[in-house]
Amino acid sequence: MKLEKYEDKSKKKRKIVLISISVIVLIGISFLLYKTFASFTESAEFPMMKGKVDYFGNSDIYFAFYKGDEQLDEMPQKGNEENLVFDHAECDNGASIEWNENEWAPLVKGLNKVKTKCSLYFKEYDPDIAVNYIIDLAKTDTTNLMADDTSEANIRYVGATVNNYIDIGDRDGDGNPILWRIIGVMNNITNLDNGGRQESLVKIIRAESIGSYSWDSSAEGINVGYGVNEWSQADVMKLLNPQEVYSGTPTIGGSLYWNRGSGSCYSDSIEKNKTCNFTSSGLSEEAKNKIAKVKWNTGTFATRNTSEWTAKATYQAERGSHNGKEQCESKGGGNNCNDTVPRTTTWDGYIGLMYPSDYGYAVGGKVRETCLGRSMSSYDSGSCNTNDWLFTSSYTWTMTPAPYSSRADYVFDVCSSGYVGHNTAGYADRVQPVVYLSSSVKIIDGNGEKGTPYKTELAS
Repeated sequence: MKLEKYEDKSKKKRKIVLISISVIVLIGISFLLYKTFASFTESAEFPMMKGKVDYFGNSDIYFAFYKGDEQLDEMPQKGNEENLVFDHAECDNGASIEWNENEWAPLVKGLNKVKTKCSLYFKEYDPDIAVNYIIDLAKTDTTNLMADDTSEANIRYVGATVNNYIDIGDRDGDGNPILWRIIGVMNNITNLDNGGRQESLVKIIRAESIGSYSWDSSAEGINVGYGVNEWSQADVMKLLNPQEVYSGTPTIGGSLYWNRGSGSCYSDSIEKNKTCNFTSSGLSEEAKNKIAKVKWNTGTFATRNTSEWTAKATYQAERGSHNGKEQCESKGGGNNCNDTVPRTTTWDGYIGLMYPSDYGYAVGGKVRETCLGRSMSSYDSGSCNTNDWLFTSSYTWTMTPAPYSSRADYVFDVCSSGYVGHNTAGYADRVQPVVYLSSSVKIIDGNGEKGTPYKTELAS
């Protein structure tokens, strides 16, 4: 009996020890989980609800949330009291975040490695920041501001007559404002001034032409002197931009518009040129400070098929992988396809020209839906051109190369009758510079009318 009692006590003692150890382990695990989830949440799928993420099995992605440099315990909710909005995200291991504003949720892309951390940054909403100003305006002005049908759902000014004039600080020789016009808010633009973040930026176009110049010209032995349809080395690109975005210092046209200089500019094939003077019409220092350096798209269609040139298809081609020479190369080339210039489909810089799709999507009024469903090669009919504020009744360059079976010098332009066509790069068309505003530009006054344009300043 004594032995039985001893064994019973021994078992109870061991049981107590095991329970104690289990409690200690559980407390330790709970503490570790608390410390982990106070800073991070974990998931392989979305959406996120109340700062947490639905858990779908084993996952190797972790999220941290920040307001500036301050780390938050959980993700701010849509419509939060602090009026915080999503700013940007940073992921390691090559992953990236695409933010869905409507769902208020991130979508992770490029998740190829384990233990990936993504930090989501939020900031206080400022209604005067130009992007926010236009987005808010589009909520009430649904006639002149519309989202396009692209995957980016960019907001654009549409119609024949729109109040989208903006003053970014340029002045002529008499001190009068040199105005620009807002094309719209473009989403998922790579802002190189902000470390290559994907941002929404306001895109603007010079209200008036700065003159008619060659897109590119060349010696007679290169593409028969008609120029090369590669934007990264185009003469007009060098005219508009600072030298830092291209190599070498051209003796003709180089950076004259950017530097408010004067000299000679290319104006025809076989490197013909004329006198040009931008001392009172070039960029001011104030305007330069408001322009973002971004990654531009310079792709085009694989082949020339004018029936395909709808605004949406052209927008996709501009962001595609085809260039302006590959079709003529595949057909055996020829004297109009003999240049040796490497082709690219993106370009890093400050000043470009409008895309053909910018012109296509600017159509408004009752004909908008019909026009968006047709090729821009027929915008000269059906009142498409007369309901498009970017139509000028003059040949105007775009920055997009045009493919052709026997030529490497064609570039898309908007023709004088209003349809989108192409011209040889050496010829002189109107040039209207296009830029993206810095994400820190604010609209502080004005209503967009020509007499009372939007006035701007840089956020402090």
